[in-house]
Amino acid sequence: MAKLRYSEAFYSVQGEGRFVGVPSIFLRVFGCNFECRGFGQERGNLIPVEEMPYMTDPRADKGSEIAYKSIEELPVTPIGCDSSASWAMKYKHLQLTKTIDEVFDHIVSLLPNGRFNEREDIHLVITGGEPLLGWQRVWPELLEMCKDVGLKNVTYETNGTQNLQQQFIDYLNRAGKDLHITWSTSPKLSISGEEQFDALIPEALLDMNKVNNSHLYNKFVVRDIEDFEEVDTFVAAYKEAGVKLDAVYCMPEGATLEQQHLTARGVADACMETGYKYSPRLHIDLFGNAWGT
Repeated sequence: MAKLRYSEAFYSVQGEGRFVGVPSIFLRVFGCNFECRGFGQERGNLIPVEEMPYMTDPRADKGSEIAYKSIEELPVTPIGCDSSASWAMKYKHLQLTKTIDEVFDHIVSLLPNGRFNEREDIHLVITGGEPLLGWQRVWPELLEMCKDVGLKNVTYETNGTQNLQQQFIDYLNRAGKDLHITWSTSPKLSISGEEQFDALIPEALLDMNKVNNSHLYNKFVVRDIEDFEEVDTFVAAYKEAGVKLDAVYCMPEGATLEQQHLTARGVADACMETGYKYSPRLHIDLFGNAWGT
């Protein structure tokens, strides 16, 4: 049986995008093709990789007497990717590696009364890391199991760079009458420290458009009006390639509540000026962006 390596699974409310406030099971997989070390740093003046928190954290060393014992102990990092422990190799020993049966059992243990649809529909959010990087082969098996306990709505939170395997597309189209898929794509602007030629992959989103009964939107992390010009570039490139976007959201940069307060109002004003939708980051307001929330 296939196995999945993942950082955590937890029950919370969706904090971003289309389904803000919806109770959801989050499954965060391990592994990503980006590092996004530019967040929280001055543009064009990034500290060296070897000085990033995920490289210098003394508690990340497995053999240390003060080593972290679980993901939930990790601090919120104000610079770089706020979920770096879901891909940085220093944290690999904290990850869970389980069969799909075991992952399913973990998910069910988190559900109220063991079902997704006991009252209102609870969603499944598959995030990362990058959930479409190397794991597409395991999702049909897991989703079939989850359908048996009432799953109807699945969101993939992805950076929008991974083409879909044809077998995965075929499965989702067969399951379409029972499952609604939302592609929450968060393309990485230059503020992230990633290069546009790596981040802007319209072909990946065109693959998502091949899935029936699905919804596709962009969700950009932005700091100020300069980033909105880049959002325009990305959206125009997607539309020119024939991508059908259902919405475009912009949400303020900041892994901590203090950082959010510095950027949120300016981003909201820019959304009103440009017409893009504003997305809050509700989990930061409610839980301080702590792991497991």
